[in-house]
Amino acid sequence: MKTVASGSLLLGLCDRHRAATGGAFDVRLPGRRLDPCAVAKGRSVQKGAELLRAAGARRFCLNAAGDVVTGGPWRVGVRRPEHPGRLRTVVRLTDGAAATSARYERGDHILDGRTGLPSTGLPGLTVTASTLTGADAVATAAFAPGPDGVPWAAGRPRCEVSAVTADRPVPRTGGFPAVGSGQVAA
Repeated sequence: MKTVASGSLLLGLCDRHRAATGGAFDVRLPGRRLDPCAVAKGRSVQKGAELLRAAGARRFCLNAAGDVVTGGPWRVGVRRPEHPGRLRTVVRLTDGAAATSARYERGDHILDGRTGLPSTGLPGLTVTASTLTGADAVATAAFAPGPDGVPWAAGRPRCEVSAVTADRPVPRTGGFPAVGSGQVAA
């Protein structure tokens, strides 16, 4: 019964993000199976962090393909979309999470629910939040509509955002926990 309730909560979160993005983020695309991976991965790793805390772990870092949740203080590197072997910034997390949606690792895997076509408007977007469930869902939902998703993500409660736009400036919210200036030398 707990699994059904947890699945309902995830789908409810997906539905809220679909409505908030005008349908750009959608786990139910025509002609495709239900695909809640954008939320399920973050939630699964967050549950792992909760299990570690319950077992007494206070300092840990779980990384699931670049989406990270920490126990205690950590510094986490964020890759540059145009040069994945280099860092764009370093994020300071303490008992928090960071999720990046980008095209450099898995190609055009995030689809715009309004068109069914790959989302290509942003090279990369990183969201920090208190949980990986929230950070991962917001990062993916904000990536789907392209640049229009950046202000939407920045307006989410308890989320901080850093984005790489097509013309390469890196807009970020004032509370984004970048170490130093937030820029890492090329």
